[in-house]
Amino acid sequence: MFSLVIASMVTSQEKVDHPVIEMMVYQRGIYEIELYPEAAPKLVAHFLDLVDNKFYNGMLFHRVVDDWVAQSGDPESKTWTREEALAAPVGSYGEVEGLGEGGSGKTVPFEDNDISHLPGVVGMALEAPASDTGDSQFFINLNDNRRLDHKYCAFGKVTVGLDRIKKIRRGDPIIWMRRKS
Repeated sequence: MFSLVIASMVTSQEKVDHPVIEMMVYQRGIYEIELYPEAAPKLVAHFLDLVDNKFYNGMLFHRVVDDWVAQSGDPESKTWTREEALAAPVGSYGEVEGLGEGGSGKTVPFEDNDISHLPGVVGMALEAPASDTGDSQFFINLNDNRRLDHKYCAFGKVTVGLDRIKKIRRGDPIIWMRRKS
């Protein structure tokens, strides 16, 4: 009986539920992102709450820096068209000037982990490295960005569409984002 209890505990510790979300980006297709709640439980719960409430639907990728990151999550971008974003000046960080400051209004604490910022890994944008300022703006690494490790919380990875991730452009809208599992 005692060995069954231990075997059950080991099995339950090994099995981790990795929620998967789907993200449809205009003219780029559907991407799947696997989330890692064991690495960033509060952030993943917050992100899933935003997804479930359709927070990201209609938002633009307001910041795309080739071979570095593609970033979205500013609700103000819902008031912009793709064409306006493409025509707007680009700021010093690759963002559409006038975007990149907004969020949901609910911050989450910084959760350091050992996930490296490799191509396809999803991280939370912050106002300052390793700060408790994560909210709704996330980025997808387009290249090996390990210099961001332990400074920005990585919490997921693109598992479907990674071959197309570098095709995302500034101004591309997220048509919808939803849970797959």
